[in-house]
Amino acid sequence: MGILGGLTPVKDIEPCKVGRMLLDLEPSDAQILIEALTDERWSPTGLSKALGSRGLRVTADTLRAHMTKVCRCSKI
Repeated sequence: MGILGGLTPVKDIEPCKVGRMLLDLEPSDAQILIEALTDERWSPTGLSKALGSRGLRVTADTLRAHMTKVCRCSKI
């Protein structure tokens, strides 16, 4: 075996808060959130407020990172 044989990451990458939220939601609600995340009419701040009013607390910065694919989910 070569020098790099068996090279693996130290820790598996977990999804970000939005990714975990998508996994925890009912499938129909997850689909609605996926559509909102890709809908350019939603700003991260607006979506954060709308989700918060339904009991789902997530910051605009966390949503922005997920929407722009710079969160941990983009590495999975």
